[in-house]
Amino acid sequence: MKLKKLFLTAGLTVAASTPLIGQKAPEPCGLTPSPRQIEWYNREIIAFFHFGINTFEDFVNEGDGKAPTAIFDPTALDCGQWMQTLKSAGIPAAILTAKHADGFCLWPSKYTDYCVKNATWKEGKGDVVREFVDACEEYGIKAGIYLGPHDRHEHLHPDYNTEKYKHYYAAQLEELMSDYGKIWETWWDGAGADELTTPLYTHWYKIVREKQPDCVIFGTKNSYPFADIRWMGNEAGQAGDPCWATTDSIAIRDEAAYYQALNEGIYDGNAYVPAETDVSIRPSWFYHPEEDSRVKTVKELWDIYCSSVGHNSVLLLNLPPDRRGLLHSKDSLHIAQLNQGIRETFSKNLLTGSRVSATNNRGGKFDVKHLIDNNKQTYYAGRDGRAKSDITFTLPRATTFDCLMAEEVIELGHRTSRWSVEYSTNGKEWTSIPEATGKQCIGYKWIVRFTPVTAKYVRLRIEAGRACPAIHSFGVYKQAEILK
Repeated sequence: MKLKKLFLTAGLTVAASTPLIGQKAPEPCGLTPSPRQIEWYNREIIAFFHFGINTFEDFVNEGDGKAPTAIFDPTALDCGQWMQTLKSAGIPAAILTAKHADGFCLWPSKYTDYCVKNATWKEGKGDVVREFVDACEEYGIKAGIYLGPHDRHEHLHPDYNTEKYKHYYAAQLEELMSDYGKIWETWWDGAGADELTTPLYTHWYKIVREKQPDCVIFGTKNSYPFADIRWMGNEAGQAGDPCWATTDSIAIRDEAAYYQALNEGIYDGNAYVPAETDVSIRPSWFYHPEEDSRVKTVKELWDIYCSSVGHNSVLLLNLPPDRRGLLHSKDSLHIAQLNQGIRETFSKNLLTGSRVSATNNRGGKFDVKHLIDNNKQTYYAGRDGRAKSDITFTLPRATTFDCLMAEEVIELGHRTSRWSVEYSTNGKEWTSIPEATGKQCIGYKWIVRFTPVTAKYVRLRIEAGRACPAIHSFGVYKQAEILK
């Protein structure tokens, strides 16, 4: 029986012309992110500050734990300058290497003398971690802590063993998680930490969860079962294509398969652990004046943004402070220009104002028009049981573009597993964009760049998936000149 009048359903008055299905959201499909992971995704870019005793040695990136504490002496440390740089670059979060593999601690830990309380800086009265978190709070930046599990200085002790180190590290983790306010991320580097087994991380994990329930844990190797986010397998800034947020919680023994799983994820994996893409703006992780001429260009940073944030990942970009305790002006300029280029590129979706139709449209609150309404609170969805959809955009006029972006509703899980984009001048004869053909993952954000094309019609083809599509937005854009 067809209804010809208004009717009441689930306490909501709905017009008869609006199908009931158009008011009901799709059910989540497969694994979905936690609130911590959703918040982390929304950061998009995080700054990494590699700063410590290595900064004051000559071209050292992996200290041996033997450097004297007295050499740590920044002459003009200003964490506020770091945060001002991040604000100008649109970066909302930062992580400080509170203890790197050399074991030197940037706070006056009660559990070691190998820390700032025995440094020349401020006659041993300083606390870099305190200055960092205070500056983060002042400028509205989310603070994170890298507390390196591997500690070469502790290895130098003749009575070192992993059981003692378990409690030593736990005590320092307690200090950082208890005494410095809100911590949004803790970074458990896997480098050199092969001897640290799951029972140790189980002990440390409980401390993080008790003290900082909203803190995401970056983990790899033996800490993997406790990780909210994973390493993506290289330090070149290149997340995989695809780059699924899902992977396997059980370590993959074959090395090649292990690195592929880190980089690409596993579509039908049994754990939701998305990838964080770490890379330095310079060739090294710590500052060296010899590299002032080798800071990555704006174009190189744009390439990295597109292959990290634009590959369903979050970019962790290292900005190493110098021996003064300041960021170099070239580093600061380049990330500010990157931010300018990103804003200029994505400020206007060239599909805005188009007429939109879909072969699979849920309608109502989930109508296909929401793909171009520039509202993150709305989205397009197809009908239940139908994974495919051809979505056609008819532009007001022929338009030239060289970039596209799609954003899936990650709260509903990975749904689409194959998609392509085509264009046409007449709506009848279609040409594929090679770089956007046979794509797999969408996730939080997927960006594709290509040789400029001019078209009046654009078609997004959802070709396969495990459930009906659910996509926040789709757009085509012209890349800003500053990025080229």
